[in-house]
Amino acid sequence: MEEYAYITPILASIIYLFASVRLLGLYRRTRERPELLLGISFALAGVYYFSYNAPSLFRLDPWPTTIEWFVEWIYILSVFPFVFFIRTVFRPSGAWAGALVVNCFVFLIVGTALGGIDGQVVYSLDNPWFIIQWVGYTTPGVWLCYEATLSRLGAQKRARLGLSEPIVVNRYLLLAILGVLQTLACLSDLSFAYEISNDQAVSTVSNLLLGGTEIASVMVLWVAFFPPTFYANWITQRAATGPAPTVR
Repeated sequence: MEEYAYITPILASIIYLFASVRLLGLYRRTRERPELLLGISFALAGVYYFSYNAPSLFRLDPWPTTIEWFVEWIYILSVFPFVFFIRTVFRPSGAWAGALVVNCFVFLIVGTALGGIDGQVVYSLDNPWFIIQWVGYTTPGVWLCYEATLSRLGAQKRARLGLSEPIVVNRYLLLAILGVLQTLACLSDLSFAYEISNDQAVSTVSNLLLGGTEIASVMVLWVAFFPPTFYANWITQRAATGPAPTVR
């Protein structure tokens, strides 16, 4: 059963790559930076998940240490444009946001570079470099959830006055959900680390949790950027039948 758990991350990688093609195609038409940043991030994430799980899926020998470390860096690089996406969309200015971006990058680079001197960073609660790396790639999901929630509250107020489209309000909600799902995916790494710290094999539940949250993340973002017609109509109709706008 355990070897089949890797199918979920592999499926997530395929969806990531497909979504990246759509986002980069959208960027070619709009020339908007958010689509470019997410497209690059998703492309790298898709390559990472496929490469990381390919030996298990195809029943190959584990990757040599050098390749493992290279694959690890692909994931780390995928986080960089994701962080810039949050900064570009929600906090284009502000010293604290800039400092948070720098801190994420420092944690990612230090944790991966020093923790991976002998190969891939070991997922263990006893490994301080893993904890440093983990903080670096978990922070963006929490930050996205926070910023998208604040933006949604502001957009809801504007929508009551007819100053914001319902689909825009809903997009902020979906981005907040994306942040939650990305955070849950990172938390699943702690379950990996706990099992490895106790000399246990990585469980099927941990693999399914990681792959499932990643698939859900891409699907939520897909609806946010490429909402199906029936969904967009439903959101608009719900807003139209809501309470009348009030001015305070």
